[in-house]
Amino acid sequence: MKSSFNCLEDLLANNYPVIACESPLQERHRLLTRIAAYCQNTGNKAYIWNLNESSIKELAVGVKENLILREFNDYKPTVKQNKEDYFQVLNFWKGYSEIGILIVENIFPWIKENNNQSADFLIVSSWIKSSLINLKHSNQDSGKTTILLGHHAEITSEMAAIIPLWTQELPDTQEIIDNLINSKILPSTYTDQDWLEIAYSSAGLYISDIISCFKDIEKTHPTGNSSEIAKLLLSRKIQLLNRLYDIEFLPPPKVQLGGLELMQESFKKFKRLLTPRAKQYNLRVPKGIMLVGPPGTGKSHSAKACSQNMGIPLIMVDWGNFRSFGNQAEVKLKRLLRLVDRLNQVILYFDDFDKGFAGDDDLAKRLAGQLLTWMQERTSDVLVIASVNRMEWLPPELTRAGRFDYLFKVDLPNNGERHTIFKLHAARFDKRFRNSNDPWSEDEWRRILKATNRCVGSEIQTIVERAAFSIFCTMTAEDTYTSSELPPLELTIEALLEERRQINPLAIREADRVESMRNKADQQALPSSLRDESKFAVGNINIFS
Repeated sequence: MKSSFNCLEDLLANNYPVIACESPLQERHRLLTRIAAYCQNTGNKAYIWNLNESSIKELAVGVKENLILREFNDYKPTVKQNKEDYFQVLNFWKGYSEIGILIVENIFPWIKENNNQSADFLIVSSWIKSSLINLKHSNQDSGKTTILLGHHAEITSEMAAIIPLWTQELPDTQEIIDNLINSKILPSTYTDQDWLEIAYSSAGLYISDIISCFKDIEKTHPTGNSSEIAKLLLSRKIQLLNRLYDIEFLPPPKVQLGGLELMQESFKKFKRLLTPRAKQYNLRVPKGIMLVGPPGTGKSHSAKACSQNMGIPLIMVDWGNFRSFGNQAEVKLKRLLRLVDRLNQVILYFDDFDKGFAGDDDLAKRLAGQLLTWMQERTSDVLVIASVNRMEWLPPELTRAGRFDYLFKVDLPNNGERHTIFKLHAARFDKRFRNSNDPWSEDEWRRILKATNRCVGSEIQTIVERAAFSIFCTMTAEDTYTSSELPPLELTIEALLEERRQINPLAIREADRVESMRNKADQQALPSSLRDESKFAVGNINIFS
């Protein structure tokens, strides 16, 4: 499989007069070095121009494969009287007699679709577009190529038809291994398995970022083995991805989920679709899963449970935040989808998916269309999960069959599920609940479950945490510290009931809205939970006792 750079070199070899190139800023130095090396190998020259320099520099590669910038005196810009004079380099290159490659940086703001711009801006934009079209026709088969370089290559639709676009993709594992071996920053004694482990840990980063991470690791762990290096690299990668993409990247977490057995069983089956045997039968993971239900019922926690059951990382994204990016929203989504495609086996979780469509504007529709197109055409093993409170806010095309393959209703927990959720949270503070122990009687549990009817998982968590805090304050003097063994913290029925009295559950406070959400989910979604067959089920209560 060709690397991203090889595809660019193919375009250069075919003598395209103008090429649009999209490359991230951190890869700029490597890209310029690669283009300069290509020109030296083919007997051509490479030049670069940008607004900051306002002059042309010649690019070359030294004996140590370092990038060299030399003065170029053939281009002498005239005094700038008009705004378009800043871009007179285009006319110079059209008439220049020598052959080679001229890199023009950061010109895309003037050649993209421009709306609501000033008259002066539109005049300059039209002048630049006309100059590029003239370049395209004048330099055809001349041996001269103009590379338009920027971190986001966006051009008008009419120009896109005549200017090919090259996008620097994230490197695959083999490309990562090849570049790391050539860089000689890791021991040559590594085995093929060592290199593969390193490559998997760094997948999703550009080569420049990977090398930068290795240099940081080398300062603190100069003699680490491959497994230790891979773990440190993964940690740095997670921090970098979170910052670059505004996401929360989580390795498969260890979580406990109370109830929702039907949905969890489906998650375990989905794991089998990642196996080579499933690929032999042309089976693949679902296009998408939608979790529908009132707030606080455990939709985000369910996504983490899916990550745990399938053994693949989880990327959590607030879909509503895309609207805050304005004109950059589609670019942000495009970059994110490229990332998950390269990571391949990963869960992409969109939290509060419906809130991004509350405004019913053009941006929301374009984002939805972009996501749906990707979901339909992707070939990677990315599982998309979206949580939804109000299905009526979603465009109809999102909920029809063939879009999201599975819709699960994540409902208010029944008595048996609330019992399990209480025990899970109580075990964090009270040792008596650990190892499947249960210090309370059935009647005591019935008091709690009756009092917490219509409470969701997040509210139960709050009740337990506040009760533990209250008991801690009564058993421990203020501002005291002791190194001796701490007395056990034991939760009481009375403390839990007191905390319950102090909160007003959402399903009671906003009963009409919550019931509307549940009814909408009932109409289209599959149940997530089995019928309550526990001893605390409503049908098992003796009303005559």
